[in-house]
Amino acid sequence: MAIGPLQNLIGLETDDLYLVYVAVARADHRHRISAMYGDAGPPPGHAPFRVVSRDCFTQRMQLAAQLHGGQASLLGRLSRQAAAYGVDIPAEIARQRQAA
Repeated sequence: MAIGPLQNLIGLETDDLYLVYVAVARADHRHRISAMYGDAGPPPGHAPFRVVSRDCFTQRMQLAAQLHGGQASLLGRLSRQAAAYGVDIPAEIARQRQAA
C-alpha cells in the first residue's frame, strides 16, 4: 500500500482529531477484516469495530501534550496512518460533522 502525502494536523481541535482517529480506525478495521476473511467477511459476532471513547482520546491527547515531542509524535503517527489508508482528512471531518 503506497503512502500518500502527509496532512498537517497541528492546529486542529481535539474533536476534529477524534473524527480523524475514528476514520483511520474504521479504515484499518476494514483492511484487517479484508485481509483475514476476504470477501466472505467475518463470522457473526467476530471482530466487531471498536474505538476508544472521545474522553479516552482526549486524555491521550492531553498526556501527549505534557511530554516533550509527544503531541508532534502522536499527530505525526495519525497523519501517516491517514495517508496510508487514503483518508482525506478535510473531507472526513466535513462528512462526520454533517452526519452529527
